[in-house]
Amino acid sequence: MKVHLNRAGQSLGQFRPEEIRSGLRAGKFTGTDLVWRDGMASWRPLSEVIDEVAPETEEGALPPLPVRVEGLPWEHRGERGFFSAIFETIRAVLLEPKVAFAAMQQTGGLGPPLFFFVLIGTVGGAAGILYSAVFHLVESRASPEQQAVAALLTSTVTIGLTIIILPFFLAALAFLSAGLVHLSLILLGGARRPFEATFRVACYAGGATAVLQLLPICGTIFASVWNFVCMVAGLSEVHGIGRGRAAVAVLLPSILCCGLLLAGAAGLVVAFGGMAELLKTAAENQR
Repeated sequence: MKVHLNRAGQSLGQFRPEEIRSGLRAGKFTGTDLVWRDGMASWRPLSEVIDEVAPETEEGALPPLPVRVEGLPWEHRGERGFFSAIFETIRAVLLEPKVAFAAMQQTGGLGPPLFFFVLIGTVGGAAGILYSAVFHLVESRASPEQQAVAALLTSTVTIGLTIIILPFFLAALAFLSAGLVHLSLILLGGARRPFEATFRVACYAGGATAVLQLLPICGTIFASVWNFVCMVAGLSEVHGIGRGRAAVAVLLPSILCCGLLLAGAAGLVVAFGGMAELLKTAAENQR
C-alpha cells in the first residue's frame, strides 16, 4: 500500500514503505512531513506514524525523529522570502486547506497571522470597493446621483483613506470574528485548543480567501463561500472535531446576529404600533 506525503501544502507524491525509510536515511523526507494512507482519519506528521506506515525491516532501526510541526510558509518568510511565502501560503490554504491547517503551528503569537490577514485583506477589500464603484460608474442606467457616488469612491482621496482605515477595521474584525467562533466552539463542546489556534485559522483562512476579491463581479461571493469551506476544514483539523460541528460553529454567530436583528426589528414595529395606538387614543380623548 502506497503512502501519500505532503510538505507545507505541497504533495511529494506516493511512496512504498521501504522508499519512505530510505528517503529518511537520505534526508529526502523529514519527520515534519505529513503522511496519509487508506484507513487513516487525518494527515499526521511522519515522526508520529513512521513505525505504522513503514515498519522497520532487518536493515536496522532509524533514530527517533523529533516531533514538531513545520508551519505554513508565511511563518518562515524570513527564509523563503516575503512574496514567495505569501503566494505559497495562499496556494496551500486555498487548494489544500485540510493539509495546510494540519501543518499550521497552533502557537507562536497572534502577530504573524494577523499581519497576513490584514495585508491580504486590505488589498482584496480595496479591490472589491473599487470594482463596485467602477461598475456603477460605467453602468448606463445609473442615475446621476449613483454616478456621483461612484466617482467619489474611485477618487484618489477615497482610495487613500480606504487603504489607511481598512487595516484597522480588519484587525478589529479578526479578533471579533475569531472570538465569536471560539465562543461557539465552547458552547458546542468543540473548543479543544485555546483561542490562539482558532484565531490563526480565522486569519489564514480569511487572508488567503481575500485574494479572491481581486476577481471582478463575483469575487466577493467566491471569497465568502471559500472562506467558509476553509474555516470548517481548519477548525475540524485543529480542534479535532467533525466537519458538521465546525460548520455550525462558523455559522452560529451569523445566525444569532440575524436573529437579534429580526427580534430588534420586530420590537421596533411593536413599539411604533403601540405608540401610534396611544397617540390615536389621546387624540380621541381630546375630542
